[in-house]
Amino acid sequence: MAAPQNEFDYTRGPSVADREFRRDSPAAQEREARQDAATFAGQCKKILTILKGLKEAVATLSWLKAIVVSLFGMGIIYYPFSSSTKLLPDLFPQAVHGGKQFLWSRPSNSVKASFDSGCAKPSLINLLGFIGVASGLRLQYGLAPNMQDGGWGVHWADAPTHDFDASRFAHFSFWVRGASGDEAFEIGLKDTDAKEIKIESKDWIAASTLRNGVEVIIPLAEFRGVNIKSLNNVNFSFGSGHGSGNLCIGGMAFEGQSERA
Repeated sequence: MAAPQNEFDYTRGPSVADREFRRDSPAAQEREARQDAATFAGQCKKILTILKGLKEAVATLSWLKAIVVSLFGMGIIYYPFSSSTKLLPDLFPQAVHGGKQFLWSRPSNSVKASFDSGCAKPSLINLLGFIGVASGLRLQYGLAPNMQDGGWGVHWADAPTHDFDASRFAHFSFWVRGASGDEAFEIGLKDTDAKEIKIESKDWIAASTLRNGVEVIIPLAEFRGVNIKSLNNVNFSFGSGHGSGNLCIGGMAFEGQSERA
């Protein structure tokens, strides 16, 4: 006699409906939750491993950088004699148009200027600890007693046109960092008719931002009376009232489009 249709047949496995029911059971859901948690934990572990590797790589590069900077300081590694010619356009792109750097001070040796990898404007590459990819300008002033004045700049007197036309630009920008944050200086523009205007740094830069490094953008309109179309030089200068200090300067450029262009 055939078994009644409503009785369970123990000779067969569970039906599809029964399997679906068991899949949705609390035990099955708990097992799947544990599997998902394990998968998530595994992914987090992999991410942490990658981050740890990156941290160790950065630490290694920073360590190598410290060694090379020390070698620079001891003179074991040095820039070639012609390096200033090569480094100036990196510091100030418009210098490629016949620009040359100059330095002056009264009394002598009151101001010193040098290219220094430790003065490079911060960038992603530098932050990762790479070396030899950039440098900045280090300006030290007030090194001799009773300094009257001095400074550093770039002039175009020897350029083919004997000047630099900045009329198509809207502003002059640069990055600067002070060792103490109390440093003071002037930013000057001088035209070929010897008309010069200097702007005091403390009118534009707060001590707290100078200590950490700051990007400064000065509209060329601030240099009233200077013929921007025929510049002789751009300079950073110091007077007797500026005391002494140590500055890092980088990223100099005439930028932006003038409304007159």
